[in-house]
Amino acid sequence: MGKSLLAAAATVVAAAVLLFGLSLLGATSAAFAFLVVWVPMTWLGTVSRIFQPRLPQRYHELRDFERDPWLYELLGVRLVKRLLRRGPLAVFNPGLHLPAERSPERLAELEQRMKDAEASHFVLLVAMLGVVINAAARGWWVAAGLTFLFDVLMNGYPVMLQRYNRVLLSARFPTVQADERAHPGASAAAG
Repeated sequence: MGKSLLAAAATVVAAAVLLFGLSLLGATSAAFAFLVVWVPMTWLGTVSRIFQPRLPQRYHELRDFERDPWLYELLGVRLVKRLLRRGPLAVFNPGLHLPAERSPERLAELEQRMKDAEASHFVLLVAMLGVVINAAARGWWVAAGLTFLFDVLMNGYPVMLQRYNRVLLSARFPTVQADERAHPGASAAAG
C-alpha cells in the first residue's frame, strides 16, 4: 500500500509540475524543454525504488568496440563522470561507487545497479525522443533542439557513463564479466 501510494504521489507531483511549467513557461521555451526532460527523470528516479525498469540482458552486453573505452572518453564521458561524482549531483546515485568490500557478490550488485541506472536513463532517452518529434512536427524547432540537447545531456550521457563504468569494472575485476558469462542472469538476481 505504501509503495503504491508513493508511486501515485510521485506521478501526481510530476504531472502537476509539468502542467504548471507548461502554463507558466510555454511549450516552446528553453526552460520548459529542460523541465520536460528533468521531471520525468526525477519521477522515474523515485518510482524506480518501487518498480525498476529492466532491459534484456542482451542489451547490456558490451560490444567489442566498447571494450576499449576510448570512444566514450572521446565523447567526454570522463568529464561527465567527474561532474556526477563531486558536488551536488553526487546525491542522485550514491550507490554507484565501488563497494568497500570488493567481493564478487558486492561487485555483481554494483554492476546490477549500473545496469539499472542505465536502463532507466535509456528508457527516458527513447521516450523523450517522442517529445522531440512532437515539437519538430509542430514546427517548434528551437524547443525540439533544446529538448534533444537536454535529453542527450541528462539521459544519453548517463547511459554512456554506465556502459563506460562497466567496461572499467570488468577490466579491473575480470571475475565480474566471467561470472556473468558462466551464470547468465546471475547479476540480475543479485540486484
